[in-house]
Amino acid sequence: MLEIKLCTNCKRSLSKNDINSGHAVYQEGGRLICKECLSSKTRKEKGYEEKDFILESLLNEAKNINRTLNYTPASWLNIVASVVQCFVFGSLIFAYLNRNGDVHAYLLLALVFQVMALTFFVMKK
Repeated sequence: MLEIKLCTNCKRSLSKNDINSGHAVYQEGGRLICKECLSSKTRKEKGYEEKDFILESLLNEAKNINRTLNYTPASWLNIVASVVQCFVFGSLIFAYLNRNGDVHAYLLLALVFQVMALTFFVMKK
């Protein structure tokens, strides 16, 4: 069963990963406090300036954003598929410009390029 835990100060929801990674800490009485509320509490206790606290908060937020981003590696097949996709667009333009001539050859070429691009996109999955 899913258990929702909240910060006692700001009522932000905290996941189990936040608790395990140390972004939320338990205090006396079993209360949960998130890292931002804990840092603001220590700021008040130690007498930090507001400017330093804001810069530290921005740095912590940037680190949190960096942790949550998921990068997918690009393969050379994806790059080739993107280039072939550009050829599809080019052959469709040629088909439009030569609509009085042999349009079927350009449309067939665009279809072949599109199938190639789709094959390259799906090949690594």
